[in-house]
Amino acid sequence: MPVRARVLASFEPLRVLSGVGSFLPRDLQGIRQAVDRLGVTEWAVMVENLALPTEAESELTAAGVRCVRIGDALVVLATNLDDPPWTPRVPDVYTALKKALSAHNAPALNLVWGGRVLPLSQRAHIMGIVNVTPDSFSDGGRFFDAAAAVEHGLALVEEGADLLDVGGESTRPGADPVDARDEAARVVPVIEALAAKTGVPISVDTTKASVAAAALDAGASIVNDVSAGRADPEMFSLVADRRVPIVLMHMLGDPRTMQRDPTYRDVVGEVYGFLADRADAAVAAGVDPARILIDPGFGFGKTREHNLVLLRRLREFRCLGYPVLAGTSRKSFIGQTLDVGVDERTEGTAATVAMAVVAGAAVIRVHDVLPMRRVAGMVEAILRASAGEAGRRET
Repeated sequence: MPVRARVLASFEPLRVLSGVGSFLPRDLQGIRQAVDRLGVTEWAVMVENLALPTEAESELTAAGVRCVRIGDALVVLATNLDDPPWTPRVPDVYTALKKALSAHNAPALNLVWGGRVLPLSQRAHIMGIVNVTPDSFSDGGRFFDAAAAVEHGLALVEEGADLLDVGGESTRPGADPVDARDEAARVVPVIEALAAKTGVPISVDTTKASVAAAALDAGASIVNDVSAGRADPEMFSLVADRRVPIVLMHMLGDPRTMQRDPTYRDVVGEVYGFLADRADAAVAAGVDPARILIDPGFGFGKTREHNLVLLRRLREFRCLGYPVLAGTSRKSFIGQTLDVGVDERTEGTAATVAMAVVAGAAVIRVHDVLPMRRVAGMVEAILRASAGEAGRRET
C-alpha cells in the first residue's frame, strides 16, 4: 500500500495555532498537547500519515525530524520541505508529504474532457439537482414528470447553475433500488431535452453502468456514482472508455442500510482512506486521474456529528489531489441541528455552503441554486480581498 499523507492543520507556526486552542477538532487536541510537550514553537504540524510503515518513525527520528505518535498515526513536524536532509532516508514519506501539502494549498485542477473545460481553479461551481424520482426526500416527486424535470433544470440554469445533476433513483435513507430499465426511462428523456436546450455539462446520478451509458448517449458528460464504482464492476471501464469525469462518493452500506447506527473510529480518516482506495481502483481500471472528483458523502451513513466533523475538516480531502464535491443541501443533519423541516433548511444549507467554499470545495451540489450561488460568490469575494485594496475608497 502506498504511503499517504494529509494535512491536519494549516501550515502555520504553532504559536499561531496555540491561539485557537479549543477550536481545534477534539481528535486534534491530543496532537497539539503532544507537540506542546516537545517545546516546539517554530515548526508546524504538517501531516498525519494514514499508511505509514512502523520503521519510518525511527528513520525520521534518526534523520533529525520531529515526530509525534498519536495512536496509530504519526504526525511529522517540519519547517521546510524544499530540500530536507532526511529525504534519502525516507523518500516515500517525503513524497507523500510534498504531495499532500501541495494539493492542500493549491487551487482545484480544471476538469478537461472531450474538448471541454470546467475551470474549477477559478471558483466553486454550482451543481443544480434535478430529481426525476417519485420519492425524493427534498421535493417529494415534484419533478417526476419529464416535462416538469426539464423545466426545472432549465430554471436552475437561468439561476446560475454551472452543471446539472440528473438522477432517477432516490438515495434517501431507506430507499429501495430501482430497476435499470426503469431508471434509464426516467432520466434519458430529461437529459436529451436538457442537452438540446442548454450548454451546461450534465451529470447522471447513477450506480449502474448501463444507465450511465444510456445517459452519456443522450447527452450527459459526467457520471456521479454514489457507490464509487462498487455497485457495478463495469462502471470504471465505461468511464475509462468514454473518457468522461466521474464523481466518487463515500457511503457506508447502501441507501437501505446506511443510517442504521453508522459507526466510525475516525470518520475523517476512514472516509479519506476509502476515497483514496476507490480513486486508486478507478485509475487502475483506466480512468484518467484528471477526470476524477471525490465526495465525502454528507448524509450517507453518517450521524449528525459525523457530518459536522467532515464539513469542518473538509479541506483535508484536497490532499488526495482531486477536486472535492460537497453535497450538503437540505440534508437531515441541518434539520437536526436547527430543529427544522426540509422546507426550512435554506439558511442552514447556506452556512454549510459557505464552509465548503472556504474549505476549497470545487463543486457545490444544491437544490436552491440562486441563493447558494450568491453565498458562494460572497464568500469568494471575501477570500480574494486584498489588504492593499482596503485603503482605497469605493467609487
